[in-house]
Amino acid sequence: MIRLGASRFPHYKEPPLKTWAGDLKSIKSVFGKDVVLDSPTVKQILRGHPEMAKLRDLKESISLAVACPDFVFRGRYGENIAARKIEAGAFEGRWMMVPYEEGGRVKTAFVISSVEKVKKVVLWKR
Repeated sequence: MIRLGASRFPHYKEPPLKTWAGDLKSIKSVFGKDVVLDSPTVKQILRGHPEMAKLRDLKESISLAVACPDFVFRGRYGENIAARKIEAGAFEGRWMMVPYEEGGRVKTAFVISSVEKVKKVVLWKR
């Protein structure tokens, strides 16, 4: 079995995810629809973006970005992208970006340095 995070980062050690096993979290978006975040999605995010393991509570950070974003952008493929500024920790001052489907599920999550670089239509702003 090949671990994607480990192949790009030889010293990367996959964090334990046992506390999330079988866990399913429903988040209410700013548009009033439920968005699902589950443990396979969190595992996928950590495989594709191993640096996200530096966040104290990744699942809570993603949930907060969807429920209380600073911006919501229109994605390229019809999804929404929630953006929330990270206030503390390893990524302080950067932005958590969470593409998700309204009434669906979180697709992924990643961190960027500035939302000014995002050239997307703003659907909602705090």
